Amino acid sequence: MIEAHLPGTRIGEICEIQKSLLEPEVLGTAQVIGFNKEHTLLSLLNDNQGFSRSNILLPTGKPFRIYVHKNIAGAIIDATGTVRGRLDNAVQQSLSGAQSLEACGAPNHFAQRKPIAESLATGVRAIDGLLTCGQGQRMGIFAAAGCGKTSLMSMIVEHSEADIYVIGLIGERGREVTEFVEELKRSPRCSQIVLVYATSDRSCVERCNAAQIATTIAEFFSEQGKNVLLFVDSITRYARALRDLALSMGELPARRGYPASVFEALPKLLERPGRFLTGSITAFYTVLIENEEESDVIGDEVRSILDGHIYLSKKLAAKGHYPAIDIMQSISRVFLQVTDPEHRQLAKRFREYLVCQKEMQLYLDLGEYRRGENPENDAAFDRKNQMEAFLQQSMDEKTDMQACLERLYGSVA
Repeated sequence: MIEAHLPGTRIGEICEIQKSLLEPEVLGTAQVIGFNKEHTLLSLLNDNQGFSRSNILLPTGKPFRIYVHKNIAGAIIDATGTVRGRLDNAVQQSLSGAQSLEACGAPNHFAQRKPIAESLATGVRAIDGLLTCGQGQRMGIFAAAGCGKTSLMSMIVEHSEADIYVIGLIGERGREVTEFVEELKRSPRCSQIVLVYATSDRSCVERCNAAQIATTIAEFFSEQGKNVLLFVDSITRYARALRDLALSMGELPARRGYPASVFEALPKLLERPGRFLTGSITAFYTVLIENEEESDVIGDEVRSILDGHIYLSKKLAAKGHYPAIDIMQSISRVFLQVTDPEHRQLAKRFREYLVCQKEMQLYLDLGEYRRGENPENDAAFDRKNQMEAFLQQSMDEKTDMQACLERLYGSVA
């Protein structure tokens, strides 16, 4: 954090840090994040090693902007918007004629949006059959550590159909970023993917900017008429970066240690995806849950903003049930808009059987269950193995929508 007297600066403005008055060498940059009486508060966009009191802050008068071009598909981009490598191992693409866009954009006006009316096939049976998503929907993937959030995200990237995939890794370990990059390089879709990253060792403002950059890139491609899939892993770490930023400026904590500005900033990011007059952005946000038994303030807030949530169960993951989706706690709020009556009836029957199996499990464990006493219970237990086979799916197994519906019918018919 830097505090300086810089009259006339604005929040979000970028300032260059020069070595001294006599040496104009630029050592780094900082971003204006707030004010304290007559002083300006700035956060560094790079390491603070080597800075001294003799350095000079020079306001640029410009907000944080990034350069985007259709050739950034297949690129690896850091939190400053700089291309750091390629996923497709191609020669560095020319960015001549690139557009300069402000990273922290505003959500589109409702008149620029279209209703969600078309389904999006993810290739994951549990989602396509029972939690069907629509183009332009925003879904949350809620899970504790070790439940397979990143694996589910990888499955959707590999099996879904979209023109461009934008992935934002926010606050992840450097090792995980490296492993994920190597995995994406082996993907046949690597030339369609843009990866934006800010590892856990980066400053809080860089972690915040990475999520904004990923969303801005997704918006750029959607304006070109593309259907974009946006993944942000994780929105919880984005919220924690917002919290650290607010607390460093002296803002008081309000809810569970999070200042009020965090809950003001979240919808400004989460409302940016959608279905537009040109293209669409379908977004998946992962949310870390610390304790499955207690409410989570960020999880509750994100759940109230998004168009649905996929809940991953630690109990299912412990049993080797992958993807570990708890159907009864998950929902897609556009399910009725993107499915036909027959599909809805099959999903309804599947859920009814799941409820019945859960209610009768105790009687089964105690040996008190007797066949023939209740035909509905018998029907539910007769289909348990087929239903579990429908819900479980290996990483490399893809099921298209038609095959998914056929298997859904076969599991409950």
